[in-house]
Amino acid sequence: MAAIRQNPISCSGHTRPVVDLKFSGESESGSLLVTASKDGKAMLRTGDTGDWIGTFLGHRGAVWCCTMDHAGQKAATGAADFSAKVWDVNTGDELLSIPQDHIVRAVDLSGSDGGKRLMTANNKQQVHVYDLEAPSSPIITLPGHKKTIRRCLWTDNDNRALTISDEKIINLWDLTPGVNPEARMIWSVPLDDCPMDAATLTLPDGGNSVKAVVALGKNVVVYDFDFRASSSSAAPELVAKFELPCPVYTAHMHHSGDMIVCGGEDNLLYRLDVNTGDILESCRGHFGPVHCVRFSPDGHLFASGSEDGTVRLWQTHVGENYGLWKLVEPTTTEPVVVQSSPPTVPASV
Repeated sequence: MAAIRQNPISCSGHTRPVVDLKFSGESESGSLLVTASKDGKAMLRTGDTGDWIGTFLGHRGAVWCCTMDHAGQKAATGAADFSAKVWDVNTGDELLSIPQDHIVRAVDLSGSDGGKRLMTANNKQQVHVYDLEAPSSPIITLPGHKKTIRRCLWTDNDNRALTISDEKIINLWDLTPGVNPEARMIWSVPLDDCPMDAATLTLPDGGNSVKAVVALGKNVVVYDFDFRASSSSAAPELVAKFELPCPVYTAHMHHSGDMIVCGGEDNLLYRLDVNTGDILESCRGHFGPVHCVRFSPDGHLFASGSEDGTVRLWQTHVGENYGLWKLVEPTTTEPVVVQSSPPTVPASV
């Protein structure tokens, strides 16, 4: 039997490049997906079908980053208007707007307390942690960055944070409350040299993962480390490195730990076998470089955002009956994947 072709769902609505996206956790009603775009908007969609739910309006510049709490009740965004905003997912209302000293490039909501704290990183190389019940000033700062910060992420039940910047350095920070409002750096590890300045970092969803996935140059690199350690002796170990045909802008690991999806300059998405390094699949559909990709919390699909202004949903295992994908087996021809509705999911703007 011939291989079944990947048939992505295209979600329209954004009018400029989509640069970040994030799923909520899984619930009885499924998951949610928030996307950020240079058109100044963040959009909310259903996680399994891509159906448009609403648009978060309020930023006055490109929205560079977005996140959502596990329960799907609260979203946060950062933008070129020098602000980070927090939103009520159910109503679309803006709950908070926190002024920043420069363009906001990364945001992350805490997980252990239902998103009561927000971490932000801006182009003035500042990383701040805010208590959203008293957001007038940061409660913790993470000092010492010298170039653009690409990601700031909570980890270890929100007792630690990871940051990565264009210095090609990954840092682990101790966020334990103390007298000093500056976080203590536990370790700082330089990344492999490469011709690219930009790097991005993700952590696999689910459990207390100790693997960090870094897209750097033409490589996807996996680091293994103990984020609960309190000294530099537990610096991360490079456990896998995959070379791709083009510069890679984004990568994410499946919660099973055996698969990575990544994308970049050549408009394609690649599924990689972590154990063998083989490219399992190259996915065509975008008409511009891929800026962001993530697996859904249940692992059945992955979502990507591109320079072409679209979000696309892809099956992790092609041919599975899931969401809008249905496998129909004709009696006289090879099995094909069809969808129960047209592949483009429109959005009201």
